[in-house]
Order: sequence, then structure tokens, then C-alpha cells
Amino acid sequence: MAMKNILTILLLTISALIVSAQNYVTIDQISDGWEKKTITGVKDGSILSLVRAFNGTWHNRPTTDLLKNPVSNDGDGDYNIIVDSPNGYVSAFELGDDGESFSACVWKRNNGHRLFAFVFQKMHGLSISQIILFYDYDPDEGTLTPEYNELSKFTPSFNDSYHPITYLLPRKGKDIVVNEYFMNWYSSIRHIYKWDGMELYYHSVEIEKFDVIRKEYDEMYDAFEDSDFTKYILYDFDEDGNPELWLSSQNEEYQAIYSIVAGEVSMLASTYFKTHFVFYSSGALGVAGGCGTGCFYINSIVLKDSKVSNSFEEFQLYDFEKDKINNEYSINGTEVSKKEGEQAFKSLGEAIEIKPTFRNLKK
Repeated sequence: MAMKNILTILLLTISALIVSAQNYVTIDQISDGWEKKTITGVKDGSILSLVRAFNGTWHNRPTTDLLKNPVSNDGDGDYNIIVDSPNGYVSAFELGDDGESFSACVWKRNNGHRLFAFVFQKMHGLSISQIILFYDYDPDEGTLTPEYNELSKFTPSFNDSYHPITYLLPRKGKDIVVNEYFMNWYSSIRHIYKWDGMELYYHSVEIEKFDVIRKEYDEMYDAFEDSDFTKYILYDFDEDGNPELWLSSQNEEYQAIYSIVAGEVSMLASTYFKTHFVFYSSGALGVAGGCGTGCFYINSIVLKDSKVSNSFEEFQLYDFEKDKINNEYSINGTEVSKKEGEQAFKSLGEAIEIKPTFRNLKK
């Protein structure tokens, strides 16, 4: 009889835990439904009141756990908890490969309202899923109304699930940073959104190691006037999942394409106002242009795993005395016959046109 009672208690306990777990919403449920629900009965505009109101509608585990004892804990426990009410910021980051976490902050608006931001995060091993939500807090109505802004429409630089995107809310200051981390690069692209008193607006992009990247170009072209890079795009030429970085000046006369692998930056190809890129159906790329009177050259490279595997070069030299063009070829720096050179260039496939849709480094 005693054993039966123990089993009954155990089953009831397990059932209670299951029911409790089922009461928590998932990141997908929040993502699918948050914009359809205005939250009412908000006590005031303090960060903890806003978080409580949000959790009352979107009951989730990390927020619930923080609200049980809303004080910072210096990482002592299952969560690293920060509660900074004076600065309008709270967060609870759960440790582990399957953890759920959140952060939230609030800005005062010029019209007496407040903007409330909430980031929910779910770990999946080494990958991260995150969503960012915005609400307008109306103190007269005591409501949180879902709101979209420029950041809500954020589009990644490279649309691939292999690199995690994280939203970094400000504990100090007012800017939000959207961080795209590229695992094969060992570095990031950071998108900065600034606060104007009413809204967050897109301000600029910071590419990690940009000084190193720019230095390679300057060493070749001695920093031509108007050659500052103001635009960029990520383009995966060899389709290995690790994009190359393509930079351009405002007038698009000065450009460079870089490979970044394990923190190492390599300039693959570059142009200035006298040269231009050439692209091939195989994913190869190169540069073509004049090299003096009666001279034209094409230097093309083949990529494998974002690194140069082969380079082909052709010089077309006009012989004024004989009125004909002589072709000279080299493969990986070694001179080869015309036949070998022509076969090498033929292996690159058809020449194709790529029209990049650049993104501005600054608005």
C-alpha cells in the first residue's frame, strides 16, 4: 500500500511538472502571435512592470524565473541575471546548449510614451534563434501596443542560417547593435541603430578588421581620391557557404573583393577607374584592364573553400611593327604555352554579369 502511495505521488509530481512546462510559450509561439495582441493592465513604465506585463501575456520560463527574485546574481545560478532598473534594463541568460534567455529595455519617448524592447533567445547546440519585439507603452491607457520600426525589418547581410544573428540591447547608452557573427570568418558585422527620441533608426555598419581590409587596398593603389569604401555586399562566389566580402566606393570605380577565413584576410581581386571585374559561370572571378600602350591583361582566380586554388593570367600585347596581337599566358605564376593558357581560361566557363546590390556602410 505504501509503495502504491509513493507511485501515485510520483506520477502526480511528474504530471504537475509536465503541465507547468506546457504553460510556457515557445519562441515560435511568441514570434507567430505577439504582433496581434495589445497588452493591457500595465501598472507603470518601469522596466520590471513592463516585463511583468509582457510575461502575463507571453508566459515564458526565463522571464518567470527572473521575476521570482528580480535582483542581479553575478552569474550565481542557472541564469546570469542583471536587473538594472535605473537604466531600464534587465536580462536573464541561461547557461547550457539548450537554454532559453531574454533581455529587455525601455526608452523614454518625447511624447510621454515609452518604447519597450524584448529579445527572446533559444539555444540549439551551437546555433541561436532570436526574436526582437517592440511595444509602445501608453501611460494613460496602461497598454503595450505592438510596434514595427526599421530594426523590425532587419535583413541579414548574408541570408544563411549558418551564422548567428544576435540583438544586443543597451544597458548603458541608447543604441541597439545587431551582430552577425560569421563562424568561418571568426569575426562579425555589426549594424548600429541609434535613438532619436522617438524611434530607432539605422545608422551605420561596422565590419570587424576593416582597417586591415582597407590597408591591403591602400598598399596597392596609394589611396586614390574618392576611393573610400562606402558600400558592401556579401557574395558567395564559390558557393561553399562562406561569403566573400565585396566593398565599393560611392561612385563604384574603386572596388575590392576579400576572402576571410579563420580570421585571415586576403584581397582576392581589386579594381580602380582603369580596370573592371570579370566573372565566370564556374564561380571564378578576375580583373581586366589596360597595362600600357597596346597592352591588355586578364588575371583570373579559381576559389575553393574561399581560398585561391588556381590563378590564370593572360597578356595581350600589340606588336606595332607586325600589326598583330601576341598572347602570353601563365598559370599560378609559371609561363605556359598559348594552348595551355587558352584551355585554362576555357575551363572557367562563360563570362557572366553580376550586378551587386550594395548596402551602405553609413546611412
